[in-house]
Amino acid sequence: MYDRLPTPYGLVRYGVAPDHPEVKNCQHKFDELSSDPRFKFYGNVYIGSPPDNDIWHSYSYPHALHIPISSLFPYYNNILLTYGASTSNPLPTTNGSSYSARPAGNVLPALAFVSWYNGHPAYAHLRPKFEDVTDATIIGHGNVAIDCARILLKSSDSLAGTDIPEPVLDVLRSSRVRHVQAVGRRGPAQVAFTTKEFREMLNLEGVEYAAIDKALMDEAKSMVEKEGDRARKRLLGLMDKGVDRRKINPSSKVFELGFLKSPAAFVPNPSTGDVNRIQWSINTLLAPPAPPPLPAPAPPIVPSMSSNVTLSSTVVARPTGEEIETSAGLVIESVGYRSENIAKNDGWALPFDQRRGRVVNDGGRIVDESGVMIPGLYAAGWVARGPVGVIASTMQNAYSIASLIISDHTSSHDAQARSQSAVLPANPKAGIPPEVERSQQRIVKLDDWRRIDEEEQKRGKLLGKPREKFTTVESMLEVLD
Repeated sequence: MYDRLPTPYGLVRYGVAPDHPEVKNCQHKFDELSSDPRFKFYGNVYIGSPPDNDIWHSYSYPHALHIPISSLFPYYNNILLTYGASTSNPLPTTNGSSYSARPAGNVLPALAFVSWYNGHPAYAHLRPKFEDVTDATIIGHGNVAIDCARILLKSSDSLAGTDIPEPVLDVLRSSRVRHVQAVGRRGPAQVAFTTKEFREMLNLEGVEYAAIDKALMDEAKSMVEKEGDRARKRLLGLMDKGVDRRKINPSSKVFELGFLKSPAAFVPNPSTGDVNRIQWSINTLLAPPAPPPLPAPAPPIVPSMSSNVTLSSTVVARPTGEEIETSAGLVIESVGYRSENIAKNDGWALPFDQRRGRVVNDGGRIVDESGVMIPGLYAAGWVARGPVGVIASTMQNAYSIASLIISDHTSSHDAQARSQSAVLPANPKAGIPPEVERSQQRIVKLDDWRRIDEEEQKRGKLLGKPREKFTTVESMLEVLD
């Protein structure tokens, strides 16, 4: 296993919210695996091309050994890509957005905000401005948007016993945010967050949830009722438990959901450059256009399978031409993630769908431009399926891909297919790439990681928390000197 950071666990360490320690229990699977003497971990090794140089994705992992993915090929007969989705979807038509030519201050991608509060070294320098902000807006209705809202509204005392880094906690202690609104371009029936995540928002101490417009909720309930989607019906029931705005305690913090709005511009304060207003385009929901008529169907080759795609998930948002404006001193853009093409500057071309931001694959098998499997190359998780699902579904995908690799490896067709491909050998060389073996950079192996892990736990114990993370690679490597 190669990782560009000295630490394992990936998204579990740097993506799961610090107040959800139970979700991090899947780390035990790695710990079980790492006890097998056949398993080897090489941290601080950056495989592939450096990240695109933009204001949010410019960290170059300067302490890591950088090698092209093709350097691995002679030494392995199977390679599995599981490097996730580590870049943000931009809001290309929104003036002042985080990826625009002239971004407004205090407008952050959710990836940056989440990575910051989880102590990722690439975002340790980030310091959102909370001192003079009372109103925050999150663009998006997924679980990540709910995570961001919860961290903004939760008391710093309740986060003090988690593994959130102390420098982050110090910044959050300065926060004056009282009102957080999560806004989506569609309606209540189309939210992407889960019931579990939303129920937790309803139970936050000192936070009141503002009621959704009754007509909007009635329309959403009617749509879901027709579809017979009981899980979504339960979620709508929770979403309907809001407090009338006129009855909200003035001393309470407020969480609110907004619908049928797309941001047109994040308008900065002329004197500070930080965002203070949002211009919105109002939407309406329309059914997708009907597909063109098909010729008379031939008898099916395989039995038809029912689809779980429903009207509520396929309706599209279209602008009405109406616009409104609201205030916000902090904006977090939570509109999805994309994967990187780690071989874009390599001598070997990784089949990569640039539009969708994922590796081209068929059920986990990486395929070339003709759709032909490249023997021995696989992808799993978000880099293969896109940024959908929760950790449990990603784990199930991992198990199925592991079974697929074993099945292919023992197949009689494998040797024949490899004889026609020069990418991965049937009989790889022993050892590891010489660049790794003789690196002047510090390669972090399992025993090294355990020393870093022990030191983090020791630091955390002094503070009454599970661990105090190192937020820079330099500080991690200093433990090993």
